[in-house]
Amino acid sequence: MNIEEANAQYYKADSTANKSAVNLADNFDDFLTMLTTQLQNQDPLNPTDSNEFTNQLVSFTGVEQSIATNQHLEALIQLQSISQQNNEATTLISYLGKTVGTDLNVAKLDGEGAAWNINLQTTADEVTYSIYDKAGNKVHTESAGTLGKGDQTFTWDGSLVNGGQAPEGAYYLVVDAKTDGGSQVDVNYSFKGLASKVETIDGQPVLMVGGVPLGLANITTVEVANTDTDGA
Repeated sequence: MNIEEANAQYYKADSTANKSAVNLADNFDDFLTMLTTQLQNQDPLNPTDSNEFTNQLVSFTGVEQSIATNQHLEALIQLQSISQQNNEATTLISYLGKTVGTDLNVAKLDGEGAAWNINLQTTADEVTYSIYDKAGNKVHTESAGTLGKGDQTFTWDGSLVNGGQAPEGAYYLVVDAKTDGGSQVDVNYSFKGLASKVETIDGQPVLMVGGVPLGLANITTVEVANTDTDGA
């Protein structure tokens, strides 16, 4: 979106300032109708004070100026948002072809299944894995026994709670781990993949990493892929 398109946001029907401007115009038309009627029916021997009309016109002018100011502020906010998105997109483009990591609990399900890297801060005696789609719906859950401290991997073949098969895409894992005594075990997540392209989803630039969309704020590590370690 360029500056001209951003300026066009002033007059979009769903703009708050534009709605106010339309309402003001309707009210001003009513005011002029009432003023004309009042002038036509006033007592010639005791005419209405013109200062009152002047004050009312000044009030309308003040409101009109306030609405115009709000329109400009809306445009500035829009332009600032566009600038921020462009800056983020530029940064994300510089990550293309590199190995990007995140601490999100996300993984992509494909024909080979999905896998999550997790890390337990201590040994857990009761573990429950719950998988959610991007809409927040729980699609799968399963339990496990003792799981040791440290790095672990959980894999899912895409089977659903209703017996069907989940479509390919991004899914989120929530691990509920507890000790024998019922204490909660802290679980950390990690995901790495090759950054392949930059897309815009819901108006926000994202980096596609291993088929998973990551926003700039979700990226924790960036590494050069296929680094030459020979020192040449």
